[in-house]
Amino acid sequence: MNQAHPTTNNPESSEKTFKRRSSAATQADDPTLSFWRAWPWWSVPAVAGLVLVLIFVDPFIGDWDGMDYTILSLAGYPSSMALGRNLFIFGNHALYQIAHTVFHVQPEHAYLIFKYAVVAQVPLAVVAAWILARDFSRSIHSATLAALFLVLSPVFVLYGGQVMTDVPSVLLLAVALLVHYRGVQQERVWLVMAGAALLGLGVNLRETMGFYVPWLAVAPFLCGWKFQRRQILVVATSCLIFFFCATAWFAFWFITDAHYRWIWFGWRESMLQENARHPVTLHSLRPYFGYFFVTAPIVLLSLPFALWNEWHERKLSPLFLLAAMGLLCDLLLYFNYGTAVNWRYFLTGLPAIAPLCANFLIRILTRRLGSVRIAFAACVTVVLIFATVFAFLSRRTSEQFSERRAMSKEYRRQLANVPRDAVMISGSQTIAVIYWKAIGAGDWKTIGTGGGWPGDNLVPLIENYLAENRRVFLDSDLRWWVPCGWQRDEIPAIVSLQQRFSFRRVTDTIFELRPQGEPGATDAPQLERLLPANRPEDVKKCPQLSS
Repeated sequence: MNQAHPTTNNPESSEKTFKRRSSAATQADDPTLSFWRAWPWWSVPAVAGLVLVLIFVDPFIGDWDGMDYTILSLAGYPSSMALGRNLFIFGNHALYQIAHTVFHVQPEHAYLIFKYAVVAQVPLAVVAAWILARDFSRSIHSATLAALFLVLSPVFVLYGGQVMTDVPSVLLLAVALLVHYRGVQQERVWLVMAGAALLGLGVNLRETMGFYVPWLAVAPFLCGWKFQRRQILVVATSCLIFFFCATAWFAFWFITDAHYRWIWFGWRESMLQENARHPVTLHSLRPYFGYFFVTAPIVLLSLPFALWNEWHERKLSPLFLLAAMGLLCDLLLYFNYGTAVNWRYFLTGLPAIAPLCANFLIRILTRRLGSVRIAFAACVTVVLIFATVFAFLSRRTSEQFSERRAMSKEYRRQLANVPRDAVMISGSQTIAVIYWKAIGAGDWKTIGTGGGWPGDNLVPLIENYLAENRRVFLDSDLRWWVPCGWQRDEIPAIVSLQQRFSFRRVTDTIFELRPQGEPGATDAPQLERLLPANRPEDVKKCPQLSS
């Protein structure tokens, strides 16, 4: 008969071992565990997020909007888009002024300051999202899983290395909701007001943060506040503070600056034209859910079940309300045509939705598997598998977009072949022309693409420039005229210019437009090669979700 091991097999020792393990697991998921004692749980996602962003950091500035922000940040002038993105632009402007004064940083290097200021906010955004999820879910495992949903979101990774507002808005949103929620729980009026002010300021980063305003009105009463005069007054005041912080900056520029009013109305008109050109229909549902899935696949798949489970068990809990606010933001995005052609907008709702989905998965799998650690490990494994598969499938497309943006940095060499006051038709490199003009490299004008496309006025506009003795140049490089999205509709108009003007070759792809029949302008640009019908391989590369 085998003897029991004196330290492992006797019943009393086994019971103690079980209790120690249970105590360790309970301590790991103890909501009262201090932030610093829980450092392994938030530091790993934060470091992982920073490393991923540095690996995929943009080779230059980023998307078109990023180049626009860079130009405006140097000038210290608000964007014409929506409410101006003032917090982002003037924050960058202050950083540049300090760097220029202290370290003599020149304008052409300012984008590095702006870009790495965003990179520096990546781990802060992850930690803020972790604390937000921990406060609402009361679970360190759920908080860490929610943070991983954010860290491994392709949108978060790719736009965390660009001069874009996405990551800064996630940081400010998480902090604003966290401060307000703690103020409500602790009944500290100044925290409630501070949270409302931060949320309002966030609208000056991304206007979609304004979709969270119902939270300010509903959350206090859901968390136990009474419908009494003082509480109602506090809630009403917090909403007024939000609206003031959200709109005051824009209102100042709109009222005091006539030029800003003019460009803002121009932006609004271009948006109306784009909405008419790309109306929101039922067909928009496909790219809508496609981009939602790409942003956070496990979150989208688990969200309906998580909402139902939370409602079934706790009804209208703070965690349910937070996720409902995030979902409302994403649902409102459906009515914006840009959601059908741009995948990054769904990051708006992710910090609010992720805690509910993470908590649901951890609780359900813990019941099934009998261990919160195994449940957590299983969830992390699935998240990593999804992230790896997506990275593999999108690697080539991501590289192509990155290479195209890097070309904007080198486009200055092409501009050296034309006069400093030329009018350029450069397709997707239009923003590069505008950027290098803002840096001071030239005084070019542009005939834009997308929102700046003149439509039926293209030919009259060129003729007016020629009548003013301005020289007009077309860059016919295939890379700048992608047969996808809005450029697909613009390319035929570019090709038809051959019937209205004569051309003189400057480089392999750049041609000068001259009045028809002018001696010396006898080159054939062969613009038919730009047509989608003549570029089947390029058409195949078009994202199917935006086709």
